[in-house]
Amino acid sequence: MASLNMTAPDVFSFQPSLVVLLRDGFTGDSSLAGDVTVQIGPAKPLVPNPAQATYLFVQLANGTYAVNVQSSADEPYYLPANFTVTLPFPRPAQSLWAQPPVWTGYPDLVLADPSKLLDDPEQTPAYLAQLGQTTLLPTTAYPFPAGTTLVRGTITGAGVPLSGALVTNDQVAQAGQFPVVVVNPAGPASPAVNMTVVTAPVMDSIEPSTVMTGSTNFTISVTGSGFKAGAVVKLNGAALPSTVMSGAYLTAQVSVAAAAGSQTVAVANPDGTVSNQLTLTGVAAPTIGSLTPALVALGSADFTLTVVGSGFSATSTIEVNGAAIATTYVSSTLLTGVVRAAQVAAAGQLSVVVQNSGAQTLTVVATPVITSLEPGAAIVGTPAFTLTVLGSGFVSGATVGVNGVAAPTTYVSATQVTAQITAAQIANAAVLSVAITNPNKTASNALNLTVAAAPTIGTIAPAAVTADSAAFTVVVNGSGFMTGAVVQLNGVALQTTFVNSEELYAIVPRSGYTTGADGTFVLFFDDISGLSQVETLIVTHPSYAKAKLLDVTVLRGATVSVSIDMSS
Repeated sequence: MASLNMTAPDVFSFQPSLVVLLRDGFTGDSSLAGDVTVQIGPAKPLVPNPAQATYLFVQLANGTYAVNVQSSADEPYYLPANFTVTLPFPRPAQSLWAQPPVWTGYPDLVLADPSKLLDDPEQTPAYLAQLGQTTLLPTTAYPFPAGTTLVRGTITGAGVPLSGALVTNDQVAQAGQFPVVVVNPAGPASPAVNMTVVTAPVMDSIEPSTVMTGSTNFTISVTGSGFKAGAVVKLNGAALPSTVMSGAYLTAQVSVAAAAGSQTVAVANPDGTVSNQLTLTGVAAPTIGSLTPALVALGSADFTLTVVGSGFSATSTIEVNGAAIATTYVSSTLLTGVVRAAQVAAAGQLSVVVQNSGAQTLTVVATPVITSLEPGAAIVGTPAFTLTVLGSGFVSGATVGVNGVAAPTTYVSATQVTAQITAAQIANAAVLSVAITNPNKTASNALNLTVAAAPTIGTIAPAAVTADSAAFTVVVNGSGFMTGAVVQLNGVALQTTFVNSEELYAIVPRSGYTTGADGTFVLFFDDISGLSQVETLIVTHPSYAKAKLLDVTVLRGATVSVSIDMSS
């Protein structure tokens, strides 16, 4: 589906319903090696654009459609792709925009959060799952360039070629426990945290997770993996009217009044497998748990106030000292609002409420305030580095203190200063207190800079996935991560994005091949670290209860041929 720059498209004179954007599984871009046809039943796209691999369908009635992609007979370079879409596309459950815009030319962009780039790993799960469906995997006829690292082979059963065998080197194609570790450049690895792979559907999250007691006629959005056509959401064991949007996203309609307390939510596939359970909580009224920031400097410019709590709805409004402010609903537990400079022009304590919730206090002080440090952690024994301190109320001449000792400080703006941290200060594991003092001797709050011996993983999300899932992003949270850190899954390095010292994103690929009538397959490898590398091929087939595992030595820039008989 659409994966374009978030710019306003041309306005069409007809009603667009769906834009299918295909991607080459080998190159990763939209330039395809050969012609393909895209159809929805007998319907063909009104505006096919093979040069950019985009196919526009118009005037489709609301409903569920099966999309089929086939290579042309004279250029059979891609495996067939079949996926399901349901129209109309729902808006994202969470967005910084109260009313996300509708892009006239690309209606499926309503799945995306327009406050984020389309290739942002934190885009909505529904949109990322949609993109994952449209990647075309190469066939054995694909024109791989010279020097590509390949494994080619044939799958047989009792000597007869097997059609429909799945060949993969992807560990998440099988059930089990697989370790996730973080390795910093030239540094030690973190302790392992296991990712669980199961054969049943897995729920990662539901939205909303909290509703007002007595609420009726609302939609539950479920993200996860392994959802099959016909899957249903069950609330306290009772099936709800459900719509499967993709293998990673479905919605359900709740018509009964929400009860107080906790209710269980699960997903059941038509084959009888049932997911883990999550909790939908009914609360009596909105409540505020915390404010960010809870402390601001006197005379600050307009700023965004984040309110965390429960029971919020799309109509919730934040009030500051009784005056409503522009409020954005993010989720049932999160609101943001814009506090104007005039409201913090005098020192004091401002009452913050969300409609009928209890009040929290926003304090306005004439002192500097630190909101974050970057990095938020350092590794024992690493060289000196520059610490960036973000906040408000900083003035020229402000000094950063580390454990009470002034550090060489550079004033950047009223919201940012930098300080030099010496190698001696991070020679041993410690928690360093960082604060700012303005020239008038007013001191800020203190934040901690943790000096750790090695990276540590606190959580991974998802912590469980369904076997044979599509490609997905794993979010690793912890501490001590450095630029260049790499996430490994079961010893295999993943494509990793460094977010900050406490968060990494990594792509878990779905590399696999389903054999045709001749039983042949091809897998490509673009991450061989040396001249050779041992890869474990995993082969499954409906006729054989057990998977076949084969260790193959892959040679960089060469093709290795294998034969695998499932009956041996």
